[in-house]
Amino acid sequence: MRALSAMLSLSYGFLIGWIRSLPEVSAECKCSISPICEQCNSTEESSVFYCFGWRTANIVDYRCTWTLKQQSAYDLFIYTKKKICKKRDLENQMKTKPFALALSNMTAYAFAVSKDRKKCISATFTGSPAKIIQCSPPTHNNVTFTRRQGSLYVAAVWHDNSVKQYYLKYWEHNSTLCKQVESQNSKDCTVGNLSSSLSYQIQIQCVASTLCPQCPWSEVISIPQEFVDAPTITDITKKLMKTGKRKVIVTWQYAHSAAVDSYNVTVQKVSGELAGVSSYTLRSTTITLILSYSAYNFSISAINKAGSSPPAYGVIEVQEDPTVWHGQFNVSVKSNRSFHLSWIKNMSWTYACYSVEWWNTGEKASYQSFYEKKPHHNVVTQNATFKPYKRYSFFLHARPNKDTCNLKNMNNTEMTYGRAQAYLLEETPLAAPGNISVSNVTQSSCVLTWHPVAEEDLRGFLLGYIIYYVDTQDTSEKNITVDPHVNSYELQNLQSRNQYHVQLSAYTAAGVGKRSDYISCKTNSDAVALGGMLAAVIVGILILLLSVHLCCRLLQRSKNLLWPSIPNPCNSNAVQKIEGDQELEMPLYKLDLEETEEHVTVVEVKKDACCSRALILQNCVEDTFIPATAATEDTEASLTNSISADTFTTDNDEKKNPALIPAAHPSSAGDRDNSNARASDCVSPAAAEPVMAFVSDYTTMELFQQIAKAGLQDPSSTAGSSGTASSNPGQDYIRQALTYGEDMQQERCFR
Repeated sequence: MRALSAMLSLSYGFLIGWIRSLPEVSAECKCSISPICEQCNSTEESSVFYCFGWRTANIVDYRCTWTLKQQSAYDLFIYTKKKICKKRDLENQMKTKPFALALSNMTAYAFAVSKDRKKCISATFTGSPAKIIQCSPPTHNNVTFTRRQGSLYVAAVWHDNSVKQYYLKYWEHNSTLCKQVESQNSKDCTVGNLSSSLSYQIQIQCVASTLCPQCPWSEVISIPQEFVDAPTITDITKKLMKTGKRKVIVTWQYAHSAAVDSYNVTVQKVSGELAGVSSYTLRSTTITLILSYSAYNFSISAINKAGSSPPAYGVIEVQEDPTVWHGQFNVSVKSNRSFHLSWIKNMSWTYACYSVEWWNTGEKASYQSFYEKKPHHNVVTQNATFKPYKRYSFFLHARPNKDTCNLKNMNNTEMTYGRAQAYLLEETPLAAPGNISVSNVTQSSCVLTWHPVAEEDLRGFLLGYIIYYVDTQDTSEKNITVDPHVNSYELQNLQSRNQYHVQLSAYTAAGVGKRSDYISCKTNSDAVALGGMLAAVIVGILILLLSVHLCCRLLQRSKNLLWPSIPNPCNSNAVQKIEGDQELEMPLYKLDLEETEEHVTVVEVKKDACCSRALILQNCVEDTFIPATAATEDTEASLTNSISADTFTTDNDEKKNPALIPAAHPSSAGDRDNSNARASDCVSPAAAEPVMAFVSDYTTMELFQQIAKAGLQDPSSTAGSSGTASSNPGQDYIRQALTYGEDMQQERCFR
């Protein structure tokens, strides 16, 4: 066993030493070493080793490729063997440089030795050189495709001319179901019945033949969805600039914007003049252009790898406002094929290249660019001809590029110097002003309005209008000339109650044109004018009265809103309902309010009360008053039964005048009875309603509180052993106030 182990160790050492010596092995090695090399195989690493042929210009070159899991960790050695073994030079870490082979079978060996020389891997490939030739598929860059109307058109460029046809395999994106078609030739292949809104994926491979025995599949190529809708132009904004230019901002939107790679915008002059750059590719949905005052056509298309959408077309109109021209120039048409231009001399110092555009209404514009240092230039047209009696518009553009007068870029390369109009020949107008009407007729004037003559009927520059009018009584015709920009005129100094016949005509430099039909104008009489004035005066008076009435109503409402009336406390429902079933001796609704600065007093409003009491009380005894401090509790109790009126005083009044508290002379009970009888006799039926004086800061609230306190007691309760009979306390308190008020009134009457 030890001998066997020593022999294996010696063999292993010999093998390791041989592997280490591989880099120094000569180009030719003994084929007898292949069994030893095969012992170097390793199952720890997966590898793919194969050789193939590559045809270039009818010459086949062979290569061998070895793909390891950890390619950079090994040194690669490849040998081919037919009769002898040859080492092949490496192009990179994965494959050899091209080499030639004979038609007989060959075997290739590959050895990979780890960097630390402790591990090696080997592989073997055997094949016939004629059968390992590959017609590799084209790369992604060599395959183009477009989608149109539900079909896919693919064009492939093959590296090997031996390919005559190829297969195309396609499937929907995120789908596993695929279909396969065969191309018409080596380049073109068409796939139909596709959904425009879906994206697809394709692969291609050549059709195997004797010259192309091996046909691998290409890498997967993605086909985006087809665009069937055009973008929508949402806005065209034009902003004038001071130098004969304008800023134009075009905005659009697209429904399938997520699938768009870019947008293509093409700009071209309506005249057809081409520019070096007129197409712009951008990813945003807006473009800003600096253009002259010419008319432009533009188109917008959405683009992806499958193609472009139908274009959306737009027009940028000619700038018509004559107030924006940077300068002016003159044009005179010399013949039907030539015209003369002139401009100020300062322009020639700044610009040398110009372009002139001209057109007639309804016709396509023509153009011609030229180089000129002088302030004038003669233009001879090539195809366009001028017609008589037609108005032509001219644009003169200046360009800063002095090396060439051609339009280099459509964006920001020229400015408009001015605009002019000209005729080859002028003639009188063919038509008269239309829609003539008469309005605002008075006794001495009337207003005429009309529509101008159409441009095609003028046949020249309009110089003005002539108004003819005839008085039917003296048949003398008069005329008035008005400016060309006027479409309304007032005839004045007419005779009242006369009828006039009016006609209009337009005139140019060639003469007066056709007259319009007669239109009648009859002035008003003086009576009609006076009646109109009278009617106007009456209407004015009515409007004035109505305004006064409305103002009064408005003032009354404002007064009620800003100064509301003070409510009468006698009308308070709370006072009437506090006692429940018990009624007040004196109805409060018969009392009026009299307001002073410090208190509110309720007084009786009867006019003859004072005089009546004065006559009745002549035989009555005089009532006397004693200070409040001298009164005893018995006196106050006896006085309570004899009082028939109530008085509520405030704390302030008691402090200021203590003598106001009533008191009776001390006397017997009989005197008190007699006094009460005399007091009862002194009051007449007419004066049965007592006078009430409520002295308080707020009468209604204090009265409410006083009665509310009295209402809380039992109405059926009576007085104590003193013998003083007491009714409802709230009503007794009111009687005291009424009696005191009446006594004060009687005292004033005697005085």
